[in-house]
Amino acid sequence: MTRSLLVPCAIIAATLAAGVARQSPTCDVFCHARLATRAEAAGDRAEYQRQVRIIGAVAPSHPGVVYAVARAFMYASKPDSALATLDLMARMGDTRDPNGDSLFAPVRRRPSYIAARNQLLANRLPILDGKVAFEIDDPDFTPEAIAYDSARSRFLAGSLARRLIATVAPNGETTPFVPATSEMLRVVGIHIDARRNRLWFATWAPAPRPPSAPETGETSTITRLFLADLATGRIVRSWTPDGGRRGHLLNDFVIMDDGGLFLTDTDAGSIYRLRSPADTLELFLQPDPNRLSTANGITSTPDGRTLYVAFVEGIARVDVASRSVALVTAADTVSTAAIDGLYWYRGGLIAVQGLPTMARVVRYELSPNGERITAAAVIERGQPVVVEPTTGVLVGSRFYYIANSQYGRLDERGTLEPRKGPPTRTAVRVIELR
Repeated sequence: MTRSLLVPCAIIAATLAAGVARQSPTCDVFCHARLATRAEAAGDRAEYQRQVRIIGAVAPSHPGVVYAVARAFMYASKPDSALATLDLMARMGDTRDPNGDSLFAPVRRRPSYIAARNQLLANRLPILDGKVAFEIDDPDFTPEAIAYDSARSRFLAGSLARRLIATVAPNGETTPFVPATSEMLRVVGIHIDARRNRLWFATWAPAPRPPSAPETGETSTITRLFLADLATGRIVRSWTPDGGRRGHLLNDFVIMDDGGLFLTDTDAGSIYRLRSPADTLELFLQPDPNRLSTANGITSTPDGRTLYVAFVEGIARVDVASRSVALVTAADTVSTAAIDGLYWYRGGLIAVQGLPTMARVVRYELSPNGERITAAAVIERGQPVVVEPTTGVLVGSRFYYIANSQYGRLDERGTLEPRKGPPTRTAVRVIELR
């Protein structure tokens, strides 16, 4: 699932990612975003610019960060640099309208501003290579992930609000498969190990605040991984990382050929490994949180030697044998920031990017050594069809994904906010990949 900062930060935080608050022991991009916001609110332009420069050096692929850099140039009385930065953001594919920001009022008549703004607005034009596969019948289901059971020709979907897993019929009708229990939390990542008849799913929830704890405005999290029988839905076992301590959020995972798992811990920004159902969760990799934060989507090359992991800052490549990690490089016009679902496909990657101003499905082509993105193509975008997309599943050459999850209706405490207007059914769209 994607996430956002829960601090008042209209410029940076609103587009860094989506979800729950986070607690970080170091000053990562979220921390610097808060400091930049506070500095701007206090009228300290120099400090705002300093904090934005730090974020820009770490997350240059994030359009929200690029926008903040453009604003910092305006504060520094460098309009040419600001306009060049807006142009870069437009070529990334962002869709925000800078006319809504008075900081750019002095340059609105400049041809380069008009050109950049026109491109930003043009990025709103839909690209819809797929079609609706089905719509989930329950408008309050709020799915975050789906999986496909090839042995039984059925889809399974996990619910954030209902805290269960349901089978989904071709007409979108849902039937509880793993029902809600006292142990079940919000269901996020779901994957099927068909060879071993296993259903794996990750869950999380806001942790209750102890009565004696001060109100800080931030929400800690608890998380559990579950293994269920794929035929019956019976839960076989569950795991918690770090002895069940707060501040962890198992989010997505990839099943390896030997049946083991690599899992992302979004709150801790780390990667866990589970070698087998008889084993315990082990911390596999803890990247430097000042460089890589909020681990989310994860996938693997077919040989199992390399993992690709989505962080707020971009996609990282992990060598399993050495546990080394490095960002996958790309042209400065290619954004790989804040990706939710991430999937290996024919030597490249399929990604679901859920940024509020850049909600889309993207296909990335990789260099032969897998260290660089050589090309990127948007294959689906356009509101209101694609809004708050999350994850998907590959079924042969078809990619099914949740196009309008409605996860934004869930507040920090897990309460589903009332619908505004008529009920909206969540659509799962399918794209035939070439």
